[in-house]
Amino acid sequence: MLDPRNIIRTNSRTLSLMVNARGELIVKAPYNFPEHKIFAFIKEKQDWIIKKQNAVRANSYINQNVVNYTVFLFLGQELTPVIANDVKEIMIDGGRLLIPAKIPEEKILNRIEKWYRKVALEVIVERVNFMATRLHLHPTSVTTNNNKTRWGVCDNKGNIALNWRAIFLPPNLLDYVVVHELCHLLEFNHTKAFWSIVGNVIPDYQSVRKHLKCLNYLIMLFRKE
Repeated sequence: MLDPRNIIRTNSRTLSLMVNARGELIVKAPYNFPEHKIFAFIKEKQDWIIKKQNAVRANSYINQNVVNYTVFLFLGQELTPVIANDVKEIMIDGGRLLIPAKIPEEKILNRIEKWYRKVALEVIVERVNFMATRLHLHPTSVTTNNNKTRWGVCDNKGNIALNWRAIFLPPNLLDYVVVHELCHLLEFNHTKAFWSIVGNVIPDYQSVRKHLKCLNYLIMLFRKE
C-alpha cells in the first residue's frame, strides 16, 4: 500500500497522510518517527485510505496523461511536451509545449512549474482586473498562491488570491473562479444573496461548479508531497 519512497521526513511534530492525484499514498512524518509506527498508523487508517483511493480511481475526469506529466494543460488545452534545440525559453507553439534542450532532464518539471507560475500570475491578474472592471468592483490586491485545497480565496480586506493551477482550467471555469472570489467583495459568505450575485454574472454557475469539482485533482499537480 505504501512505497517507502513516499515517506517524506519533515520538521513537523505530527504524522499526516494524503492520497495524491495518482491515488498514491503519501506520508509526512517527523524525522525521528519510527517506521513501524508509521505502518501501524496506516493500518489504523486503512479504510479512509481505500475510500480516498477509490474516489480517485472512480473520477472519470482524471486525465492520466496530465497526472503523469506526459501532456500539460494550458487554459484547458492539452500541450504535448517537445524538446527543442532552437528555443531559449519554455513556450507554447500550437499544441506543443517547447522545452529548451539545454535544460537537464531531471530539472524539466521544476522549470515547467516556474514557467507556469510566471504565466499564471500574468493571465490571472489580467482576468481578475477585466472582470472587476466589468462588475465595477475594486479588489485591494490580486495575486496567486499555492493553496492545497482551494482554487481561490478572498479575505475580509478585499485581497484576492487564485491558485496558480487555475491556469490549467478551461476559460469558462477560470472565469467562474474569478467571479466567485470577486463576488465575495459584495457578500463575504456563501449565502443565498451571494449565489444570486454569482448567478447574475454566470447564469449556469451550478453546472460550471460541478464541472470544476471534477477537476479538483489538478490542484494536486506539481506538488512535492
